[in-house]
Amino acid sequence: MENSNQNLLEKNYDEYAIDSIINNTKNDERTVLAWKFISGKKVTVEVFFYIIRKARKEIVVRAASRQGIKQLGELAASANNLNFYLPQDLVLFQSEVKQIESNGDLRVTIPSMIAQVDRRKKFRLFVENGINVGLKFKKLGHGQRQVEQLFSKECFDISANGLSFIVSKPERKFFEMADKVQNIELNIDGSSMTIDADVVSLQEIQPAANNNLHYKGWKIALRYTKITDEDVKTIDDFVFRYLDFDKAI
Repeated sequence: MENSNQNLLEKNYDEYAIDSIINNTKNDERTVLAWKFISGKKVTVEVFFYIIRKARKEIVVRAASRQGIKQLGELAASANNLNFYLPQDLVLFQSEVKQIESNGDLRVTIPSMIAQVDRRKKFRLFVENGINVGLKFKKLGHGQRQVEQLFSKECFDISANGLSFIVSKPERKFFEMADKVQNIELNIDGSSMTIDADVVSLQEIQPAANNNLHYKGWKIALRYTKITDEDVKTIDDFVFRYLDFDKAI
């Protein structure tokens, strides 16, 4: 996990707080993501907490779909521990797998510690090859002529607060600090949303392994100014699915 993302996590050992979060997740039938890395790839399965047995300090976890039963079994069979993410509470934890039931349910331990994400901050994903995140928008240049240009770019990084992308030196003249960029079409793995944003940073960058540049470019960073709560959640969930966590905490 990137250090910048590690700093967003706060460890919580309070037994009452842990029990409260887990019980509320079960009672409200909230979606939970179970996940592990298998052969270098992060695999996630949607599950829910079916039964909580406090006396045995265990949770019975059930897949949210028929297809998920097989996936959940494969995750559990590959290691002794399994990671969980509770999107609504922004909580991560790791549990020991106690048993795989014949119907596909899992019995896992109630964690003694959870990691909570600072709600004021957001995980940031550095977009790599194979991750589909693109944006498209029109932008007026600066100067007397104010020529309009259509930009179609891949994101360099993205979070639920903002994103960045790389432009060439000639394209750089279209951007200045505090510029407002409206009607940005953001496409994330097939999901499309329209957002507005302000330019908050312009940084000249050198060719490197993580940007695929063959010449100097400029990284333009945007902060969202108009985005729906639903789209924020879509980005948050997407970023989490691709973050390179070795462990849940």
